[in-house]
Amino acid sequence: MRLKTVPADFRVRELLDFPSNPTGEHYVHLLRKEKLSTPEALSMLVRALDLDRSRIAYAGLKDRQAVTDQYISIVGRACELERPGLRLKPVGRCSEPIKSRMSRGNAFTIVVRDLLPTEAAMLRRNMPSLQKTGFPNYFDDQRFGCLRHGQGFPMLQILRGEYEHALQQLVATPSPRAITGDVKLKQSLQRYWGEWETCARFARGPVYEPMFAHLNARPGDFRGAIEFLPLRQRVIHAFAYQSFLWNRAVSRLLRGGVGSAQRLRISTLGGDFLAWKYLEPDREEKLLAMETPMYGPEGGGGSEPFRNAMIAEMEYAGLRRNDFLENTVPGMIWREEPRAVLVKPEEMGDVRIAPDEMHEGRVMATLSFALPRGSYATMLLKRLFAPPFYARTEGPDGERSPRRGYVPRERLPPAPWQQRDDEDQSE
Repeated sequence: MRLKTVPADFRVRELLDFPSNPTGEHYVHLLRKEKLSTPEALSMLVRALDLDRSRIAYAGLKDRQAVTDQYISIVGRACELERPGLRLKPVGRCSEPIKSRMSRGNAFTIVVRDLLPTEAAMLRRNMPSLQKTGFPNYFDDQRFGCLRHGQGFPMLQILRGEYEHALQQLVATPSPRAITGDVKLKQSLQRYWGEWETCARFARGPVYEPMFAHLNARPGDFRGAIEFLPLRQRVIHAFAYQSFLWNRAVSRLLRGGVGSAQRLRISTLGGDFLAWKYLEPDREEKLLAMETPMYGPEGGGGSEPFRNAMIAEMEYAGLRRNDFLENTVPGMIWREEPRAVLVKPEEMGDVRIAPDEMHEGRVMATLSFALPRGSYATMLLKRLFAPPFYARTEGPDGERSPRRGYVPRERLPPAPWQQRDDEDQSE
């Protein structure tokens, strides 16, 4: 199975409800982009149209390796632009900037290539059960770039009070996948770690210079050094581990409600998680009614079964509630946020199977569907191709594989995920 062989194989259309006002000062535009991330596209608009970046608002980020349609608002100005891979046109006005709460989700048209005819048949065969009972709303690999690039979970080390280890993961762990100059810099930082004057001489820039100046002046203050990292970087790493814990708790929760014969395995960078082929109607009703929030130490934890599953996962990781209160870094503080455990696709079109002109002897499948905001189209595809939970695999089997990623306090290797050779955010 191959995704995104070409950008047009993955099309995303934002579903947005904005309060139209013909005299509003915020001009709403439809932005189509290809092979550009949302920040990259906005930077091009700012330069080409001489815009103030602070006057642009949007509801969410869209994938770089795709053709995407999303909405942005610009204060006080309607603009048009057409460049290779980028098109902007005005579509209305409103009284307030576009916000994430206006988004209902995304509609997708996806081409899956390099399929054997038997795989295409399995996809089509699994579609009815997916439509009928949905799939677990897991975060997918796009959320876990820290695992793909060998860093592990720096947030876990922060919660354990291991600030130096966390900083090493953040700035001195070379990616086994990247080929940029950043790899050489991180290799040098690894080599000269602890020699802060030396690090400051070759690690230039607005982040590294003050960070290593701080460590040179206060050699043991690694918590303070982490604060010099960009806020966005800190937030992303906090969300990554929070999302991983949520995935784990959901998989644990499902063990008690999905019979062995109906269990499927969803494989991710963070391990294998449990899904279902079919759900009993009463079990589906319970999951739909259940509160299953992202963990925050000040929150109530949701419905009792899920709360118990989350507590068990934190105990498994060696974490206590006080760790979230005592070991804090600005921008890396968790708050409880609602998230549905079960999601059903809408606007499902017929699956179209055709010869794959890019892979001789193989076929391709075209699917179209819509998902609510925050749900991953790639997770829907994984569910369609998911094997039975206890099927033989190349790696550890079902019950053991989710445990990858946790490291006991007494054994903290320098790069706990570096040996994993796996393949970054399209929601």
